[in-house]
Amino acid sequence: MADLGLLPRVFALRAPIFNTPWVSIVVTSLITLGMSFFSFNNIVAAANFLYSLGMLLEFATFVWLRIKRPEMSRPYRVPLRLPGIIVLCLVPSGFLVFVMAIAGWKVYAISAMFTAAGLGVYYLMKFCKVRGFLKFGTIDGEGLMYECHQGRENVSV
Repeated sequence: MADLGLLPRVFALRAPIFNTPWVSIVVTSLITLGMSFFSFNNIVAAANFLYSLGMLLEFATFVWLRIKRPEMSRPYRVPLRLPGIIVLCLVPSGFLVFVMAIAGWKVYAISAMFTAAGLGVYYLMKFCKVRGFLKFGTIDGEGLMYECHQGRENVSV
């Protein structure tokens, strides 16, 4: 994500010998260490819960973009009209909601914690980017997100 310019440049730092993003690996390891205090079943259930939230968001975005921006250029197009797209998304959404409904309170707590942390990090990164507290983009260049938004005004990333 740092290579795309979505996280600060420090996360793109590479180790000299193996060319691995060592800062990202250390941070990910610390998060994993924190999760190791939960049972394996709760970790798997929380991962499924968070994945389900992400998929529901993708389905909603898919339908919303088809309604609000049907002319938008896309790398591929689903050859269905809006009712077909809604049915296409409803079937897996039912399974995802079922997976979320059978989760226990610990899974809800873990998922709420990670969702809140994700939102907090998002707004913190947005604040740091606007104020110039952290540098975003790759170590070598400006990053993909910078190139995509170059020349636009009032872009909120």
